Amino acid sequence: MARVAIQDNISDWRRQVRAELDCLARMEIRAGILGSTGGELLRIAYVQEFGATITPKTARNLAIPLKPSMRGKSPRAVSNTWVLDTGENRFIVRSRGQELDFLFLLVPKVTIPERSFIRAGYDSGKDRLVKACELAARAIVFEGIRADTAAHRIGAAAVGIIKGYMRSGALLPKSSITLASAPGKTSPLIQSGRLINAVAYEVIS
Repeated sequence: MARVAIQDNISDWRRQVRAELDCLARMEIRAGILGSTGGELLRIAYVQEFGATITPKTARNLAIPLKPSMRGKSPRAVSNTWVLDTGENRFIVRSRGQELDFLFLLVPKVTIPERSFIRAGYDSGKDRLVKACELAARAIVFEGIRADTAAHRIGAAAVGIIKGYMRSGALLPKSSITLASAPGKTSPLIQSGRLINAVAYEVIS
């Protein structure tokens, strides 16, 4: 009687799937503003995520620009100005005919409120992130993808969740002073696009 050799492909498939799932479980996926982004954006992200009180290092006051043309400028670089003290506030102004041109508000400190976008983004989208993890694991089982591919899918989903939260309008709105210096950009954290474009992920095996 002839013997028929049966190849056990199921056992090989199970071992491969188990190995990839174990590999995925050992991976660390970080999403947000990564350390490789650079110092300036990391500082901006930290201040927005946790809030901060900013005080001048050498001057008596901070000069807050009150119009777009003064953004990034030092009051010392603007000619024909003087300080107007109203008793409640102090301004750097200059005369423009019969009117005053208000250029800067002088304040001893500025408190930036917390506008968490990484932690709050995760909290608002954690169900979607769990679903992304489930889909990635299922793809290992049923599509035969590797663990690193699954991890990149999860990381991309996390980035999408954070960026979506930043655009959602759920963040604390900008102050009137901030809006005066940057009209037309009403959404917090999305002034130039640098911060939202810096949201990324990395996979650590």
